Amino acid sequence: MADIHPTAIIEDGAEIHDTARIGPFCIVGPHVRVGANVYLHSNVVLAGKAIIEENCELFNNATVGMRAQSIGASDKPTVAIIGARTILRENVSVNGASPDKDEPTKIGCDCYFMINTHIGHDCRIGNKCVLAPGVMVGGHSRVADQVWIGGGSAIHQNSWIGEHCFVGAGSILTGDVVPFATTAGNHAKIETINAVGLTRRGFGRADLKEIRGVIKCLFQKDGRSHAEKLKEANDLYSESKHASKVLEFVESPRSGRSLCSYRG
Repeated sequence: MADIHPTAIIEDGAEIHDTARIGPFCIVGPHVRVGANVYLHSNVVLAGKAIIEENCELFNNATVGMRAQSIGASDKPTVAIIGARTILRENVSVNGASPDKDEPTKIGCDCYFMINTHIGHDCRIGNKCVLAPGVMVGGHSRVADQVWIGGGSAIHQNSWIGEHCFVGAGSILTGDVVPFATTAGNHAKIETINAVGLTRRGFGRADLKEIRGVIKCLFQKDGRSHAEKLKEANDLYSESKHASKVLEFVESPRSGRSLCSYRG
């Protein structure tokens, strides 16, 4: 039987796994599912159709599945999913999806969100992402796997961030960031590639060279059109295991925001 503190409120209909632990003053709504070995510390609020997968840990005052922060949003229960083994520290908020959307707000597995992180409605966050204190991710944004975002950064709604990126602390990000890049500033621009993070994850020197090459090819300021630079990049790097992912990102249909520019 689940370990539920007597001050917690578990509404009828909520599904709580027998191995879950729910601390004092938590509130779990009637459409919520709490998985195996989940630990809710205290004052955690789970609303809407929130799904907390196994081995997650939610600290004090975290909220998941609350109504989308958009004008005209209704109280119709919508889905927000927290992937397995993800940790949400104090005051983290993950809003539910818009009522007219079929896809949930979704956080991947093995993520770590530090204090005061906010994830807006309809966002999709990948696996193994780390968000430092005070990060704000606007609605409908897409953040790929293993992205790290520095403290106090703000991600504009509908922005896309490619895999293995590092967003520097205090960044104000208003454009899409190609995979493997490091950004900084207000408004944020690509400074270089995320060489430190990539090396720690097993990328070799040849991989880093190709990634640098494709980004330089796409963003160099030489008077040529974007189409001309994209063609050259495809000719040179379309067969590369990692650099080709940058090309796929650039050519993919996204949400309509422009690419984050390159400072170099």
